[in-house]
Amino acid sequence: MKEYFYRREYKWLYLTKFFFAFANSFTDIFGTVMLYKNGMPLYEILFIYGLRFGIMGLCSPLFLKIASQYGISTCTILANMLRILGVYMIQNGAQNNLILFVFVMSLPGALANPIEDAVSSRYVENEHRGRYNSMRNIARICGQALASILVTWGVVTNHQTLLLLIISIFFLLDYLCTAVVDYKPQIKNQHVFQETIKYVFKHIDSYELIFCLRTNHIIERLFVPLYLYLVVQDFVAFGTVVVVSLMFQMITVVLVGKLTDKNTKKTNDFVTIIRILITAVFLFVRDKIWISFNKMLSDNFEKVYETTVQTSLQNKIKLSPEDNSLLSTVGQMSLCFTEVFVFLGLSVINYFVEMNVF
Repeated sequence: MKEYFYRREYKWLYLTKFFFAFANSFTDIFGTVMLYKNGMPLYEILFIYGLRFGIMGLCSPLFLKIASQYGISTCTILANMLRILGVYMIQNGAQNNLILFVFVMSLPGALANPIEDAVSSRYVENEHRGRYNSMRNIARICGQALASILVTWGVVTNHQTLLLLIISIFFLLDYLCTAVVDYKPQIKNQHVFQETIKYVFKHIDSYELIFCLRTNHIIERLFVPLYLYLVVQDFVAFGTVVVVSLMFQMITVVLVGKLTDKNTKKTNDFVTIIRILITAVFLFVRDKIWISFNKMLSDNFEKVYETTVQTSLQNKIKLSPEDNSLLSTVGQMSLCFTEVFVFLGLSVINYFVEMNVF
């Protein structure tokens, strides 16, 4: 355990994950629910998220440009300032300025999403990576569980200003911890926008394909909470299911890290099959209790799935002769461009066919 827990850089990276997960839970877990609860129609939510991922993908080279000159922590603080503004807009009616809201939701991901894979490829040894990602996900679960309790309380009791203040403090703590492991990626070519766009469309390989296939993971992470809320129609019950679900996730996440380090491919295949079965249950079950239980299973294996896939991708980045920061950015762009087509397609279906796309 010393090897992958007590290293100085690892400890700071675990802390950044905890603080960020706590602060970002309002948007990540409750974002679609709050938008719907505040009166935004489903097709509009889907459309906004489609635009969000499109802008995020196009602007992802900003990470390379800014990080190479000022360090990755600069990207973190800029992204977190925008995230705080995003939380404020969700609380106070994002419908009032949709164009600004889309950009506020898009740019943080462009600035900061590549950081996790880039930092991991710099500091984490390959033989520790599965267990390291498990520990990172445990830190994320703890942060999300505590934040979910706070958000549920803040929304129900209407303590929106206090909620925003606490979220802002945790975003600041995330930045301070990131600053400890800060570094500047060495980018040889200064034309980063042209180079990354060219790379995305010129080198279509298994690495980019895996990122594209993570679309399913993003859809479930963002919209299964909304599906659950639509079923239970009660914010307290929804928040309770989320918290209980998060606490159960620690069990499998702990187990899968060691298994992934032993045999990444077999672990990926096994977890993927389970994920498909759990997702299929949502298509047939209508009972509130069973849907809530299935949501817990889905969340549990979502973290396991993310641990195994992330470990595979980080290993590919680490072993590639290409620049690690460039590959991390290209991967995020591949994911974002796939999301554009998926979310905009679902939005069109929901608007014209007037059916529940869930």
